[in-house]
Amino acid sequence: MKVVCSTHHRAHFPGNVVENGVARSSRDVPERLDALLRAVKSASLEIVDATDHGRAPLATVHSAAYLDFLATAYQEWKSSGLPARVIPAVFETRRPACRDDWSVIAKAGFHLRDQITPVNEGTWLAAYWAAQAALPAAELVKNGERQVYALCRPSGHHAGRDFGGGATYLNNVAIAAKWFAGEAERVAIIDIDVHHGNGTQDIFWNDDRVFFSSVHRSPKGYYPHFTGYRDEVGGPGATGSTLNWPMREGAADVEFVEGFRTCLFAALKHDPVAIFVSLGFDALATDPANGLRVTEKAYETIGTMLGSIEVPLLLVQEGGYDLGTLETVARRFLSGLGIAR
Repeated sequence: MKVVCSTHHRAHFPGNVVENGVARSSRDVPERLDALLRAVKSASLEIVDATDHGRAPLATVHSAAYLDFLATAYQEWKSSGLPARVIPAVFETRRPACRDDWSVIAKAGFHLRDQITPVNEGTWLAAYWAAQAALPAAELVKNGERQVYALCRPSGHHAGRDFGGGATYLNNVAIAAKWFAGEAERVAIIDIDVHHGNGTQDIFWNDDRVFFSSVHRSPKGYYPHFTGYRDEVGGPGATGSTLNWPMREGAADVEFVEGFRTCLFAALKHDPVAIFVSLGFDALATDPANGLRVTEKAYETIGTMLGSIEVPLLLVQEGGYDLGTLETVARRFLSGLGIAR
Protein backbone atom coordinates (compact mmCIF):
# COMPACT_ATOMS: atom_id res chain seq x y z
CA MET A 1 0.00 0.00 0.00
CA LYS A 2 1.16 3.50 -0.84
CA VAL A 3 0.50 6.42 1.50
CA VAL A 4 0.19 9.98 0.18
CA CYS A 5 0.65 13.02 2.41
CA SER A 6 1.96 16.60 2.47
CA THR A 7 4.05 18.43 5.05
CA HIS A 8 2.01 21.58 4.33
CA HIS A 9 -0.59 20.35 6.83
CA ARG A 10 1.60 21.92 9.54
CA ALA A 11 0.71 25.42 8.29
CA HIS A 12 -2.76 25.08 9.87
CA PHE A 13 -2.96 25.97 13.58
CA PRO A 14 -6.61 26.52 14.57
CA GLY A 15 -5.85 27.56 18.15
CA ASN A 16 -8.81 28.08 20.47
CA VAL A 17 -12.34 27.47 19.17
CA VAL A 18 -15.87 27.70 20.55
CA GLU A 19 -18.26 24.74 20.52
CA ASN A 20 -21.70 24.77 22.12
CA GLY A 21 -20.81 28.04 23.82
CA VAL A 22 -17.67 26.64 25.43
CA ALA A 23 -14.15 27.75 24.52
CA ARG A 24 -11.59 24.99 24.09
CA SER A 25 -8.40 24.21 22.22
CA SER A 26 -8.88 22.80 18.74
CA ARG A 27 -8.29 19.07 18.56
CA ASP A 28 -6.98 19.25 15.00
CA VAL A 29 -3.28 19.56 15.82
CA PRO A 30 -0.30 18.59 13.63
CA GLU A 31 0.58 15.80 16.07
CA ARG A 32 -2.42 13.87 14.73
CA LEU A 33 -0.64 13.24 11.45
CA ASP A 34 2.64 12.53 13.22
CA ALA A 35 0.96 9.63 15.04
CA LEU A 36 -0.56 8.28 11.83
CA LEU A 37 2.77 8.56 10.03
CA ARG A 38 4.40 6.52 12.78
CA ALA A 39 1.76 3.85 12.23
CA VAL A 40 2.31 3.61 8.47
CA LYS A 41 6.09 3.70 8.87
CA SER A 42 5.94 0.86 11.38
CA ALA A 43 4.03 -1.09 8.73
CA SER A 44 6.85 -0.35 6.23
CA LEU A 45 4.42 1.30 3.82
CA GLU A 46 5.72 3.47 0.97
CA ILE A 47 5.15 7.18 1.61
CA VAL A 48 4.57 9.37 -1.45
CA ASP A 49 4.59 13.17 -1.51
CA ALA A 50 1.41 14.92 -2.60
CA THR A 51 1.52 16.48 -6.07
CA ASP A 52 -0.24 19.60 -7.28
CA HIS A 53 -3.22 18.91 -9.55
CA GLY A 54 -4.24 22.57 -9.52
CA ARG A 55 -7.47 24.24 -8.52
CA ALA A 56 -9.65 22.79 -11.30
CA PRO A 57 -10.50 19.50 -9.50
CA LEU A 58 -11.46 21.50 -6.41
CA ALA A 59 -13.83 23.60 -8.51
CA THR A 60 -15.76 20.52 -9.63
CA VAL A 61 -16.89 20.12 -6.01
CA HIS A 62 -16.77 23.60 -4.44
CA SER A 63 -18.13 26.92 -5.70
CA ALA A 64 -15.74 29.54 -7.05
CA ALA A 65 -16.95 31.99 -4.42
CA TYR A 66 -16.12 29.59 -1.61
CA LEU A 67 -12.66 28.77 -2.98
CA ASP A 68 -11.94 32.49 -3.40
CA PHE A 69 -13.06 33.10 0.16
CA LEU A 70 -10.75 30.44 1.60
CA ALA A 71 -7.81 31.67 -0.46
CA THR A 72 -8.18 35.34 0.45
CA ALA A 73 -10.14 35.55 3.71
CA TYR A 74 -7.23 35.76 6.12
CA GLN A 75 -5.46 38.58 4.27
CA GLU A 76 -8.72 40.49 3.81
CA TRP A 77 -9.50 40.00 7.50
CA LYS A 78 -6.12 41.37 8.54
CA SER A 79 -6.33 44.24 6.04
CA SER A 80 -9.67 45.21 7.58
CA GLY A 81 -7.97 45.67 10.95
CA LEU A 82 -9.66 42.65 12.50
CA PRO A 83 -7.73 40.67 15.14
CA ALA A 84 -6.40 37.12 15.18
CA ARG A 85 -8.17 34.65 12.86
CA VAL A 86 -11.25 34.60 10.66
CA ILE A 87 -14.11 33.43 12.89
CA PRO A 88 -17.75 34.14 12.01
CA ALA A 89 -19.56 36.58 14.26
CA VAL A 90 -22.88 36.41 12.40
CA PHE A 91 -24.49 33.66 10.32
CA GLU A 92 -26.45 34.15 7.08
CA THR A 93 -29.05 31.40 6.82
CA ARG A 94 -31.46 32.52 4.12
CA ARG A 95 -29.65 33.83 1.03
CA PRO A 96 -28.94 31.20 -1.65
CA ALA A 97 -25.63 32.80 -2.62
CA CYS A 98 -23.11 35.28 -1.26
CA ARG A 99 -22.55 38.75 -2.72
CA ASP A 100 -19.19 39.86 -4.04
CA ASP A 101 -19.52 43.21 -2.29
CA TRP A 102 -20.06 41.74 1.18
CA SER A 103 -17.38 42.36 3.80
CA VAL A 104 -15.15 39.50 4.90
CA ILE A 105 -17.20 39.36 8.10
CA ALA A 106 -20.35 38.73 6.09
CA LYS A 107 -18.62 36.18 3.85
CA ALA A 108 -17.31 34.33 6.89
CA GLY A 109 -20.86 34.15 8.23
CA PHE A 110 -22.06 32.71 4.92
CA HIS A 111 -19.26 30.22 4.21
CA LEU A 112 -18.38 28.95 7.71
CA ARG A 113 -21.02 26.93 9.55
CA ASP A 114 -19.66 27.22 13.11
CA GLN A 115 -16.92 28.62 15.36
CA ILE A 116 -14.74 25.52 15.41
CA THR A 117 -13.55 26.16 11.84
CA PRO A 118 -11.36 29.29 11.97
CA VAL A 119 -9.30 30.43 9.01
CA ASN A 120 -5.77 31.50 9.86
CA GLU A 121 -2.73 32.43 7.83
CA GLY A 122 -1.87 28.87 6.83
CA THR A 123 -5.35 27.35 6.55
CA TRP A 124 -5.74 27.69 2.77
CA LEU A 125 -2.26 26.24 2.17
CA ALA A 126 -2.94 23.24 4.41
CA ALA A 127 -6.46 22.62 3.09
CA TYR A 128 -5.33 22.98 -0.53
CA TRP A 129 -2.57 20.41 -0.03
CA ALA A 130 -4.84 18.04 1.88
CA ALA A 131 -6.92 17.88 -1.29
CA GLN A 132 -3.74 17.51 -3.33
CA ALA A 133 -2.91 14.44 -1.25
CA ALA A 134 -6.29 12.84 -1.98
CA LEU A 135 -6.05 13.47 -5.74
CA PRO A 136 -2.79 11.60 -6.49
CA ALA A 137 -4.02 8.83 -4.19
CA ALA A 138 -7.09 8.50 -6.41
CA GLU A 139 -4.81 8.60 -9.44
CA LEU A 140 -2.78 5.70 -8.04
CA VAL A 141 -5.97 3.66 -7.66
CA LYS A 142 -7.03 4.54 -11.21
CA ASN A 143 -3.61 3.41 -12.43
CA GLY A 144 -3.95 -0.03 -10.85
CA GLU A 145 -3.06 0.16 -7.16
CA ARG A 146 -5.48 -1.96 -5.11
CA GLN A 147 -5.18 -0.05 -1.83
CA VAL A 148 -4.00 3.53 -1.22
CA TYR A 149 -4.11 5.70 1.90
CA ALA A 150 -4.37 9.51 1.71
CA LEU A 151 -3.25 11.09 5.00
CA CYS A 152 -5.21 14.35 4.79
CA ARG A 153 -5.16 17.16 7.33
CA PRO A 154 -7.36 19.16 7.71
CA SER A 155 -10.10 16.57 7.31
CA GLY A 156 -12.85 17.25 4.78
CA HIS A 157 -16.17 15.45 5.16
CA HIS A 158 -18.10 18.37 6.76
CA ALA A 159 -17.27 20.73 3.87
CA GLY A 160 -20.07 21.18 1.35
CA ARG A 161 -20.22 22.89 -2.01
CA ASP A 162 -20.01 26.41 -0.62
CA PHE A 163 -19.35 25.97 3.09
CA GLY A 164 -16.88 24.65 5.60
CA GLY A 165 -17.51 23.44 9.13
CA GLY A 166 -16.56 20.90 11.76
CA ALA A 167 -12.87 21.85 11.43
CA THR A 168 -12.95 21.03 7.69
CA TYR A 169 -12.53 23.30 4.66
CA LEU A 170 -12.21 21.30 1.43
CA ASN A 171 -13.94 17.95 1.01
CA ASN A 172 -10.96 15.75 0.22
CA VAL A 173 -12.85 12.50 -0.35
CA ALA A 174 -15.46 14.21 -2.55
CA ILE A 175 -12.79 15.94 -4.64
CA ALA A 176 -10.97 12.64 -5.14
CA ALA A 177 -14.19 10.72 -5.89
CA LYS A 178 -15.42 13.34 -8.35
CA TRP A 179 -12.09 13.32 -10.19
CA PHE A 180 -11.99 9.52 -10.21
CA ALA A 181 -15.57 9.09 -11.42
CA GLY A 182 -15.27 11.58 -14.26
CA GLU A 183 -18.38 11.45 -16.41
CA ALA A 184 -19.02 7.72 -16.35
CA GLU A 185 -17.55 5.67 -13.48
CA ARG A 186 -19.54 4.60 -10.43
CA VAL A 187 -17.88 4.93 -7.03
CA ALA A 188 -19.00 4.41 -3.45
CA ILE A 189 -18.03 6.33 -0.32
CA ILE A 190 -18.31 4.84 3.17
CA ASP A 191 -17.86 7.31 6.02
CA ILE A 192 -16.92 5.77 9.40
CA ASP A 193 -16.04 8.97 11.25
CA VAL A 194 -18.02 9.38 14.49
CA HIS A 195 -19.69 12.47 12.98
CA HIS A 196 -22.03 12.35 9.99
CA GLY A 197 -20.36 13.33 6.72
CA ASN A 198 -22.85 16.10 5.99
CA GLY A 199 -20.66 17.87 3.44
CA THR A 200 -20.11 14.73 1.38
CA GLN A 201 -23.82 13.99 1.47
CA ASP A 202 -24.56 17.56 0.37
CA ILE A 203 -22.21 17.32 -2.60
CA PHE A 204 -23.52 14.01 -3.95
CA TRP A 205 -27.18 14.35 -2.91
CA ASN A 206 -28.41 14.32 -6.52
CA ASP A 207 -25.62 12.26 -8.12
CA ASP A 208 -26.66 8.66 -8.64
CA ARG A 209 -23.19 7.64 -9.81
CA VAL A 210 -21.77 8.15 -6.32
CA PHE A 211 -23.19 6.06 -3.49
CA PHE A 212 -22.67 7.68 -0.09
CA SER A 213 -23.11 5.92 3.24
CA SER A 214 -22.24 6.97 6.77
CA VAL A 215 -22.14 5.16 10.11
CA HIS A 216 -22.02 7.70 12.95
CA ARG A 217 -23.44 8.84 16.24
CA SER A 218 -26.99 10.18 15.95
CA PRO A 219 -27.07 13.92 15.20
CA LYS A 220 -29.57 14.46 18.02
CA GLY A 221 -27.54 16.80 20.20
CA TYR A 222 -24.33 15.96 18.35
CA TYR A 223 -22.40 17.54 15.48
CA PRO A 224 -23.42 18.27 12.70
CA HIS A 225 -26.88 18.36 14.34
CA PHE A 226 -28.98 18.85 11.18
CA THR A 227 -28.21 15.79 9.04
CA GLY A 228 -27.48 12.09 9.30
CA TYR A 229 -30.95 10.63 9.88
CA ARG A 230 -32.08 7.36 8.33
CA ASP A 231 -34.79 8.96 6.21
CA GLU A 232 -32.16 10.91 4.23
CA VAL A 233 -31.80 8.70 1.17
CA GLY A 234 -30.76 11.06 -1.63
CA GLY A 235 -32.33 13.76 -3.75
CA PRO A 236 -34.95 13.42 -6.51
CA GLY A 237 -32.30 12.48 -9.04
CA ALA A 238 -30.58 9.93 -6.81
CA THR A 239 -33.08 8.40 -4.41
CA GLY A 240 -31.49 5.38 -2.75
CA SER A 241 -27.93 6.56 -3.34
CA THR A 242 -27.55 7.75 0.26
CA LEU A 243 -27.61 5.51 3.33
CA ASN A 244 -27.27 6.75 6.91
CA TRP A 245 -26.74 4.53 9.93
CA PRO A 246 -27.02 6.73 13.04
CA MET A 247 -26.27 5.11 16.40
CA ARG A 248 -27.29 5.93 19.93
CA GLU A 249 -24.92 7.83 22.21
CA GLY A 250 -22.35 5.47 23.68
CA ALA A 251 -22.96 2.64 21.20
CA ALA A 252 -20.06 0.20 21.09
CA ASP A 253 -18.40 -2.38 18.84
CA VAL A 254 -21.35 -4.58 17.90
CA GLU A 255 -23.52 -1.75 16.58
CA PHE A 256 -20.58 0.03 14.95
CA VAL A 257 -19.43 -3.07 13.05
CA GLU A 258 -23.04 -3.93 12.14
CA GLY A 259 -23.51 -0.44 10.75
CA PHE A 260 -20.30 -0.66 8.75
CA ARG A 261 -21.26 -4.08 7.37
CA THR A 262 -24.62 -2.69 6.27
CA CYS A 263 -22.93 0.25 4.55
CA LEU A 264 -20.33 -1.98 2.89
CA PHE A 265 -22.89 -4.42 1.49
CA ALA A 266 -25.01 -1.53 0.20
CA ALA A 267 -21.95 0.09 -1.37
CA LEU A 268 -21.00 -3.13 -3.17
CA LYS A 269 -24.56 -3.45 -4.52
CA HIS A 270 -23.97 -0.06 -6.18
CA ASP A 271 -21.43 -1.93 -8.37
CA PRO A 272 -18.64 0.65 -7.91
CA VAL A 273 -15.29 0.49 -9.67
CA ALA A 274 -13.70 1.68 -6.41
CA ILE A 275 -14.66 2.23 -2.78
CA PHE A 276 -13.51 5.35 -0.97
CA VAL A 277 -13.51 5.27 2.85
CA SER A 278 -13.69 8.44 4.92
CA LEU A 279 -11.60 6.98 7.73
CA GLY A 280 -12.20 8.50 11.14
CA PHE A 281 -10.77 7.02 14.34
CA ASP A 282 -12.80 9.30 16.61
CA ALA A 283 -15.46 6.70 17.44
CA LEU A 284 -12.99 5.30 19.99
CA ALA A 285 -14.18 5.36 23.60
CA THR A 286 -11.02 7.30 24.52
CA ASP A 287 -11.46 10.00 21.88
CA PRO A 288 -12.31 13.52 23.13
CA ALA A 289 -15.12 13.65 20.54
CA ASN A 290 -16.96 11.59 23.17
CA GLY A 291 -19.55 10.11 20.84
CA LEU A 292 -19.28 6.31 20.90
CA ARG A 293 -17.62 3.58 22.99
CA VAL A 294 -15.83 1.72 20.20
CA THR A 295 -12.61 -0.23 20.84
CA GLU A 296 -9.53 -0.74 18.69
CA LYS A 297 -10.70 -4.29 18.00
CA ALA A 298 -13.69 -2.95 16.04
CA TYR A 299 -11.37 -1.03 13.74
CA GLU A 300 -9.30 -4.15 13.21
CA THR A 301 -12.49 -6.03 12.31
CA ILE A 302 -13.50 -3.32 9.83
CA GLY A 303 -10.00 -3.46 8.34
CA THR A 304 -10.39 -7.22 7.87
CA MET A 305 -13.72 -6.73 6.12
CA LEU A 306 -12.26 -4.14 3.77
CA GLY A 307 -9.25 -6.33 3.09
CA SER A 308 -11.53 -9.11 1.86
CA ILE A 309 -13.25 -7.17 -0.92
CA GLU A 310 -12.16 -7.33 -4.56
CA VAL A 311 -12.92 -3.68 -5.35
CA PRO A 312 -9.97 -1.23 -5.22
CA LEU A 313 -9.86 0.80 -2.03
CA LEU A 314 -8.91 4.40 -1.25
CA LEU A 315 -8.67 5.47 2.40
CA VAL A 316 -9.01 9.20 3.08
CA GLN A 317 -8.22 10.33 6.61
CA GLU A 318 -10.89 12.19 8.54
CA GLY A 319 -11.05 12.53 12.35
CA GLY A 320 -9.25 10.89 15.26
CA TYR A 321 -8.03 13.09 18.11
CA ASP A 322 -6.81 10.91 20.97
CA LEU A 323 -3.06 11.32 20.56
CA GLY A 324 -2.43 8.56 23.08
CA THR A 325 -4.15 5.84 21.04
CA LEU A 326 -4.18 7.17 17.46
CA GLU A 327 -1.03 5.35 16.41
CA THR A 328 -2.10 2.04 17.91
CA VAL A 329 -5.64 2.10 16.50
CA ALA A 330 -4.25 2.90 13.05
CA ARG A 331 -1.88 -0.04 13.37
CA ARG A 332 -4.73 -2.32 14.42
CA PHE A 333 -6.80 -1.17 11.44
CA LEU A 334 -3.90 -1.74 9.03
CA SER A 335 -3.28 -5.13 10.61
CA GLY A 336 -6.88 -6.08 9.90
CA LEU A 337 -6.45 -4.86 6.35
CA GLY A 338 -3.61 -7.35 6.07
CA ILE A 339 -0.71 -5.00 5.49
CA ALA A 340 0.72 -4.06 8.90
CA ARG A 341 3.84 -5.78 10.17
